[in-house]
Amino acid sequence: MHCHQNLSPSARHLPKLLLGLGGWGLTLAVGIAQAADTAHLRQLLISRSCIACDLSQAILAGAQLDDADLTRANLTEANLSRARLSRAQLTHSQLGQANLRQTTLNDADLSGATLTNANADQAALSRATALQVTAVAITLTQAEARGSRWQGSDLQGSRLDGANFSEANLAQTNLTGATLTDGRFYRTNFIGTNLSEANLSGANLREALIREVDLRDADLTNADLRGANLVRTDLSVARFCNTRMADGELNNDNC
Repeated sequence: MHCHQNLSPSARHLPKLLLGLGGWGLTLAVGIAQAADTAHLRQLLISRSCIACDLSQAILAGAQLDDADLTRANLTEANLSRARLSRAQLTHSQLGQANLRQTTLNDADLSGATLTNANADQAALSRATALQVTAVAITLTQAEARGSRWQGSDLQGSRLDGANFSEANLAQTNLTGATLTDGRFYRTNFIGTNLSEANLSGANLREALIREVDLRDADLTNADLRGANLVRTDLSVARFCNTRMADGELNNDNC
C-alpha cells in the first residue's frame, strides 16, 4: 500500500497514513493525543524529519525513529516509551514530562534539551550526547548510559538508581540531592560536579575521577571508591559506613 499525497492532515485520516507507512508506522496507530499537530506528525512519519514541530502529548510508543531529526521539537508529555531513536537529533528539544521508559537513544544528541520530570527508566543512552541539558528530577533508574556525555547539565533531584554510567562524562553537572544508589560509575568523570546531599550508597565508583567535587552531606554507605581520584575533594562531611576508600581501606566512621 502506498501513501497518498492528498491525504487530509486531520486526525480522522491519520490512521490511513500510518497503514501506508509499513510496520513501523503501524506501531503509532494506537492513538494520537489531541495536542499534537497532526500535520507535523504526518511529516515526521513520512520523512523522519520534523524540525521545531509541535508533537506535544503525541503517542509515539514503539515508533521506529532511528536517525530522525527532531531538532527544537516540542515533545512535552509525549509518549515515546520503547521507541527507537538511535542517532536521533534532539538538540534543544522540549521533552519535559515525556515518557522515555525503555526508549533507545544510543548515540543520540540531546544537547540543550529540556528533560525536566521526564521518565527515562531503563532507557538505552549509550554514547549519547546530552551537553547542558536541563533535566531536573529526571528518572534514569536502571538506564544503560555507558560512555554518554552530560557535561554542564542540571540533574538535581534526579534518580539514577541502578543505572550504568560507566566511563560516562558527568563533569560540571549539578547532581544535588540526586539518588545514585547501586549505580555503576566505573571510571566515570565527575570532575567539578556538585554531589552535595546525593545518595551514593552501594555505588560502584571504582577508578572514577572525583576531583574538586562537592560531597557535602553525601551518603557513601557501602560505596566502592577503590582507585578513585579524589584530589581536592572534601570528604569531611560525607557519610561513610562499610565504604571502600580509594586505597582499599574500609571506612566505618558513621556506622
